[in-house]
Amino acid sequence: FHEERLIQSLEMIGIAHSIVSGSIMAALGRLVEANRLPECNLKIIAVSRDGRDADWYAFALPAIVPPPDVTRGGVSCMVFEGQRQFPRAKSLSLLLSTVAFRRASAAGSWDALLLNTRGYITEGTRTNIFYVAADVPTGFRGPVYTPPAADVLEGITRRTLIQALGATGIGTEERSLAESEALSGRFALMVTSTSSNVLPVRTLILRDGDRLELTVPAFVQELCALYDAFLARYASGQGRPVDKE
Repeated sequence: FHEERLIQSLEMIGIAHSIVSGSIMAALGRLVEANRLPECNLKIIAVSRDGRDADWYAFALPAIVPPPDVTRGGVSCMVFEGQRQFPRAKSLSLLLSTVAFRRASAAGSWDALLLNTRGYITEGTRTNIFYVAADVPTGFRGPVYTPPAADVLEGITRRTLIQALGATGIGTEERSLAESEALSGRFALMVTSTSSNVLPVRTLILRDGDRLELTVPAFVQELCALYDAFLARYASGQGRPVDKE
């Protein structure tokens, strides 16, 4: 899916390229093998060139693994006013995300959640958002909400979590999350990414600097465990997170 998203982003921005499906994944496999990298994050950058196809580069970064206590206890996230110009395209236009993430990190937060001009919280600088009613019971069958795909950069964990929930009969629904709703305490929030899987949001740092403690219902822990089991089945060869269309 990361390869698919890169190709989609290049075409959305209008950058000519010669990347074909499967070529990047094969090259990354060789990169990991040649450098004997047992655990890392891989970053890919495509650079536009005048009169010819884009060049692309891949390099390895240290793996980002959240501490065990935040996986269950939850993380802090900061509400940050701003929206990316082309939400669905992953580009190097990272000023907004960089400023927002640095501000959040300075405040001790895991990520910054972006608030768009329409008053909706759409996504994190490096995460997608899911949410449920704060009073959902254990064994809840849905829907689990997530902001519309048209307003966000869709991460692979967003896609695979939707698939994992569907496989167990839990429905999902795209629904915009108003800032007023997030601050009302009526909803429990989660953030997702490839590096951290699913993390509950325990605290919101508001735009005025106040802190709001959120509920983390037992269902959220059930959801985290469900997704971990889904990935374990995939790793053991019993399933595929994303079906090809």
